[in-house]
Amino acid sequence: MHKTKRRHLSFVLKNTLAVLTAAIILLTAGCAGSGEEKQAEAEHTEEATETMTETETTAAETTAKPEPKLLFEETFDGEKLDGKKWEKCPEWDRQGASKWDDDYAYLDGQGHLILHAEYNDDGKVHAGAVRTHGRWYGGYGYYEASIKLPKAYGIWGAFWMMVGDLSAGDQKKGIEIDVIESIHNEEDKCNHALHWDYVKGLNIGSGSFKADIYDGEFHTFGLLRSDWGYVFYIDGKPTWSVTPTQCAVNPMKGYMKLTVEAAEWAGARTDKSRSELPADMVVDWVRVWSEKPKN
Repeated sequence: MHKTKRRHLSFVLKNTLAVLTAAIILLTAGCAGSGEEKQAEAEHTEEATETMTETETTAAETTAKPEPKLLFEETFDGEKLDGKKWEKCPEWDRQGASKWDDDYAYLDGQGHLILHAEYNDDGKVHAGAVRTHGRWYGGYGYYEASIKLPKAYGIWGAFWMMVGDLSAGDQKKGIEIDVIESIHNEEDKCNHALHWDYVKGLNIGSGSFKADIYDGEFHTFGLLRSDWGYVFYIDGKPTWSVTPTQCAVNPMKGYMKLTVEAAEWAGARTDKSRSELPADMVVDWVRVWSEKPKN
C-alpha cells in the first residue's frame, strides 16, 4: 500500500513537470513572437515618420516665399529720358550755392544718365536732377541703383526718396529717405539718412563714414523698406539699419530722385571746389523689387 502511493505520487509529479515545461516553452515562443512584432511595428512607424517628414519638407518647399517681383526698371537706353518714368526736377536753388538745371541732366546714348555739375556765371554750381514724381511711386520693397559717384570738393550726388507729406512733421505721414549721399566725398565719405520735419530739423542718420566707392567704377546703393524698418546697402552689403522703435515705418508710396547739388558748408565756392569742377554723376540703372533679391 505504501509503495503504491509512492508510485502514484511520482507519476503525478512527472506529469505536472511535463505540463509546466510545455507551458514555459509556449510562453517563451509567445514572447519571442511579440518582440518580433514590436520590432516590425517600430520599423513601420519609422518608415511612416520618414515619409511624413519628406511630405512636410516638400510642402514647405512648395509654400516657400515667392521670388521677388521686378516692379520698376530703368537702364537709360536711347537718346532721351523716358518721360513715362522720369521728369527733370524743377530748376530750384539748392543749399544756397547750387541750382538744378534742365540742361545738365541727359542721356549719353550709351545706356547712362548723366547728371553734370559745373560753376555758372551766377557763381552757383548748376547741376542735373531727375525724379519719378507724377510718373511712378513705390511703397515697401527693395530699391537699388548702380551709380558712379563724382569726387569733387563742395558737391555731392544722391539717390533718395520723398514719401508722403513732409510738412506734417510725422514719420508715419511723410519722410525723406536718403539711400546715399556722397557728402564729403573728398574724404572718401558718404552717409544715409531719414528726415521727417524740416522746420524742427528732426532726422536720424548713419553719420559720415568711409566707403570704397570713389574709384571711378559703378557701385550699387540699395534700400529695403518693410514692416521691420529700413535697411541700407552698398554693393549688396548692409551698412545701416533703422528699426521701428528708432523711426516709425512709413508704408506710403513715394517717388525716387537722382540729383547733384552743392553747399558752402560742404566746401562749395572755394578755389579748391572750382578747380575740381566740372564733374559728373553717372547712373547705369535703377531697379525696384517687391523684396530684396538673393543675389
